[in-house]
Amino acid sequence: MTMNSITSKQRTQYNRFTQDGARKALTIVSPDKDGLQRLFGRGDEWQDYLIAGVARFTAKVPDYGLAQSILGADFITPEEVTSARGAIVYTGEETHKLAESLPPQDVLKWCKENGYAVMPAPPTAMSTLDVREIQSAHFYSKTGGWYADQKFAREDKTSFGWLLIKKTPVPNSTSKNWNEQNKLLSALEKVPNAAEMSWFITTYFEVRGIRLFEGVYVRTSSLDSDGRRVRVGYFDSGGLRVDYYWGDGRNALSVCRLPGSDS
Repeated sequence: MTMNSITSKQRTQYNRFTQDGARKALTIVSPDKDGLQRLFGRGDEWQDYLIAGVARFTAKVPDYGLAQSILGADFITPEEVTSARGAIVYTGEETHKLAESLPPQDVLKWCKENGYAVMPAPPTAMSTLDVREIQSAHFYSKTGGWYADQKFAREDKTSFGWLLIKKTPVPNSTSKNWNEQNKLLSALEKVPNAAEMSWFITTYFEVRGIRLFEGVYVRTSSLDSDGRRVRVGYFDSGGLRVDYYWGDGRNALSVCRLPGSDS
């Protein structure tokens, strides 16, 4: 028995709490006889669902106070992502891993000074098409589109962890080709792929209600099947555009910071 074992009073309250919830669910959902029988037939799944819910809501909420004090609205927590994007849920273990891997104070200050926002990537790797599927209304091409059958749109994916991405194009990156633009990056920076940018832009809008890259395209590291550099942007009321451009063309550049790098 641990020092923090639940008390008999808490156990009684928990039982009453769950019973009240079960009665409320029956009242609101009002399943018929056949529907309730289907629930009984999937009892093990239902219990797993309940266990996951208890684990989620009893988990200790990480303290992101320092990050929020440094970055303000440009720091987005996993809880905010889940609240805004109902299809995205972080498990207790994933939330713990994110809290443990939060960039240190000096990196957060660097992000603030350089116009970066910090948010968690989705809990599982997602492609551009996966991100579009969450909320297709945020994309100019709601379904199909030229990139639907492109390899990059399926295989270039996000990676679990924190995304540190600049909210505006790299300074002085317009009117330069790809090679010229890459010379503007520090050793701490890299160019994100199309999936990372699509997640970043649409999630920032979902959580903060602000459209980033509303009037500009920015190149990503993704390439289409003809070797053309994929660009995203012009995120206006019509939706986020995913387009392509030859590597020696002249568009602005997007950039993200490597989370594990020292400033």
